[in-house]
Amino acid sequence: MAGPVRTPLRTLLAAAAALAGVALTGPGAAAVPSPSSSPSPSASSVQVPAVQVQVSPSSGAVTAGSSTTATVHTALVNNGSNTSVAMTVSGVPAGVSASVSPSSVNGGSSAALSVSTVSTVVPGTYTLTVEGTLTGTSATSSATYTLTVTGTATPPACPAAPWVGTQVYTAGNTVSWQGHRWGAKWWTLGEEPGTTGRWGVWQDLGTC
Repeated sequence: MAGPVRTPLRTLLAAAAALAGVALTGPGAAAVPSPSSSPSPSASSVQVPAVQVQVSPSSGAVTAGSSTTATVHTALVNNGSNTSVAMTVSGVPAGVSASVSPSSVNGGSSAALSVSTVSTVVPGTYTLTVEGTLTGTSATSSATYTLTVTGTATPPACPAAPWVGTQVYTAGNTVSWQGHRWGAKWWTLGEEPGTTGRWGVWQDLGTC
């Protein structure tokens, strides 16, 4: 009479392991797949919007009282639905005016940087900063433009009318004469400014 059929121990262990979610190794082991999981995105895989600004040429030279221009180029990276770049200029010294036109452009477009000076600007080298901001984001980019002003600054014109020898002046009247501005201390006629001395009728109010 035949004996009972015994289930191999290895087979029983494999079945138990499958129920417990554990994979056995070795010959004849049943491979049990482990539960799959989606990896979390790393910080480097996050697409951050960015804008790039470049000025060409990056420098220029003008004589005091003259003007010049340059081109501002823009580019966008990972911008999504944000396409507008707002342009500003900073670091502009006294006697110099600078602006970007248009003041807002679509990414990838160009704008014009216009720089003008007055005749009284002090000659020297100045650094202007052109900045672009991608609207709707905190993404910014800047580029510098080096402006060199040459020549000699022209003194501003005197606001007062020139002195006239045949005209009567009273206290508080001001005139311009020999590159200076003068104020009358009291009534005077025919006294040339600059010739009456420190205690004379005319007070020197400085160059102009």
